[in-house]
Amino acid sequence: MSQNSVSKVVSEKIDQQELQHLITVSTGFIDAYIIDCHGKEPMLLPQNIVLSALDSQTQVPFVEWHELKLPVYTVNDPEKSTGVALVIEGDDVGQRFALMCNQMPRTIRLRISEVVDEEKAGTDPDIFQYVRMADQVFHIPDLAHIQASIGIA
Repeated sequence: MSQNSVSKVVSEKIDQQELQHLITVSTGFIDAYIIDCHGKEPMLLPQNIVLSALDSQTQVPFVEWHELKLPVYTVNDPEKSTGVALVIEGDDVGQRFALMCNQMPRTIRLRISEVVDEEKAGTDPDIFQYVRMADQVFHIPDLAHIQASIGIA
């Protein structure tokens, strides 16, 4: 394959990714996970930042994934011995971590206009903000604070 045809394939792939992004944005929908969190409102997390889901023991300091040892942030019930570790994307490989959940989260396709800010005072630094969808309140995590709290710079 010539350098020119490789560049064309890469260019077409990028164009397809941009097109998919534009379609998603222009339709106003987002695919998300609803993650049950022990002791707090469920978390709402975009599916596109979850790289993988792995069955795992819950009482572990790290999860192995593609020869990496990812630090764990737990939202699971501490009484459960097994759960699901979601591998969360970071700005680079060193910022990835595992989000330990009770089970595989529910998926939802939501219209962005259906999600509204919830005026709820919070003191949990791991929560970026609260949102309401219909009659349920969710929290959006502060991923940078979570990364810092588990030792990721």
